[in-house]
Amino acid sequence: MAGLPKVPERTLRAAYDRVLDERPDDVTQIGPDGRYTTAEHHERSLRIAAGLTALGAKRQEPVALLLDNSLDAVHAWTGAALGGLVEVPINSAYKGSFLTHVLNDSGAETLIVDAPYVERVARVAADLTSLRRLVVRGPAEAVPGLDLVDFDELTAADPAPPQPLDAADLMAYMYTSGTTGRSKGVLISHAQAYTYASREDQERPVPTDRILVTLPLFHLAGQWYGVYQALIHRAVCVLEPSFSVSRFWPTVREHGITTTVMLGAMAELLQQAAPLPSDSDNPLELAVMAPLASDVDGFRRRFGIELAAVYGMSEIGAVLNGPPGTIVGGECGFARDEYELKLVDASGNSATAGELHVRPVDPLLVMRGYHNLPEKTAETLVDGWVHTGDAFRVDDEGRYYFSDRMKDALRRRGENISSFEVERIVNEHPDVYESAVVAVPSALTEDEIKAVVVPREGRTIDPAELTRFLIDRLPYFMVPRYVEFAAELPKTPTQKVSKHLLRETGSGGAVWDREAAGIVLRRGDS
Repeated sequence: MAGLPKVPERTLRAAYDRVLDERPDDVTQIGPDGRYTTAEHHERSLRIAAGLTALGAKRQEPVALLLDNSLDAVHAWTGAALGGLVEVPINSAYKGSFLTHVLNDSGAETLIVDAPYVERVARVAADLTSLRRLVVRGPAEAVPGLDLVDFDELTAADPAPPQPLDAADLMAYMYTSGTTGRSKGVLISHAQAYTYASREDQERPVPTDRILVTLPLFHLAGQWYGVYQALIHRAVCVLEPSFSVSRFWPTVREHGITTTVMLGAMAELLQQAAPLPSDSDNPLELAVMAPLASDVDGFRRRFGIELAAVYGMSEIGAVLNGPPGTIVGGECGFARDEYELKLVDASGNSATAGELHVRPVDPLLVMRGYHNLPEKTAETLVDGWVHTGDAFRVDDEGRYYFSDRMKDALRRRGENISSFEVERIVNEHPDVYESAVVAVPSALTEDEIKAVVVPREGRTIDPAELTRFLIDRLPYFMVPRYVEFAAELPKTPTQKVSKHLLRETGSGGAVWDREAAGIVLRRGDS
């Protein structure tokens, strides 16, 4: 383990320089749209940087991306970053007010977008305040008021000369779930992104590894803990369009995959597949998992691989690592060397259980703040400590175990979800008086979503009709699985909803399950 470079050296430019020096002519990126040597994908990124500059993008200005997994998407963000621009990755499930909010709040004038999503942009075009142009992958109809540019024009530009990058330069606005308001743009520097992606303080990966990425690139885990990690470690990245139980092991065997990163829910789905004699006959050696699957030992034995744990979030990066060969069920790992961690109880005292607070050795290793939200920044970043809003406990060996979220946020299949945002859309239904959205345990780790709904007086609501209403307005992963109707919501004397009561006992009403009713949603449903 060589350890991480000094903080000022943690930029995408520096990472590229190292891999270009060691293996410029090796194929190091394989994806659904091609294969590229290091020199080729570096040049392609510089072409995109030049193309964006020619369109008027200036240093440290935001460029939004609404893209599915592809090497074009990879080169769009590496091109933006190498050009000194700031990427704004947008969840490809976003539409309507969710899409409008990110585009307007970020101030992006340029959106690089896959052709199938142009229609979503067109639907909200009249509400967009800063967007001026679309750079489109594939054929698309013009959108009134917006310039249309073919993505191929970017890749055909003459490569931009390499730009000097500072570790303090912003690399991304990562929009993360809000709890009492809309999603917030987390301002992330090159140094924080590099530190999040790197495992140079761990034994793996190494340059001989082949890293499989099945998570979406608009997530930190897919983009940085997958693609960027492969680049930093001079390894080969194999990018899949998405996770698929049926494709996972064939892909592992076809490409000789040795490491991957996955959600606990993905592991549960692989475990649920019918056992085969060949399950352990695969080249995969290590899976970094967050959260850990419920049956860690069973997963290891069945597939013959080792597991590592990790915990992180946009505001702080990856601050806990559970090294392979040492993890126990339920843990998130040990504190990384460059972060000081403490657990704080309700009285504000250090304890062995409480809210996780994080302070880095260098302020560049955590977020600069929330975009355009100084008050929210001040609430979260206090005297150099980031207050995560997540509750943990720590044992005598220094292992951290996640306990609960202390905010009204939910997490489903790797997606952070704001109960506030779901409730806002539920309450737009003309027959809904008020609602509360809470988490209920999922069989696939993390949460399922339940909406407890109070109808307006004299109104009756069909849960299937309400669900169709929500499908038209919410990203697929935010649509509640369960709907429960109640005459009223339990509230405190100050009229705040007592969500803990709804989580623990419900309202006493009948619960409708949309999946049992045959309404199963997947990415791409709109």
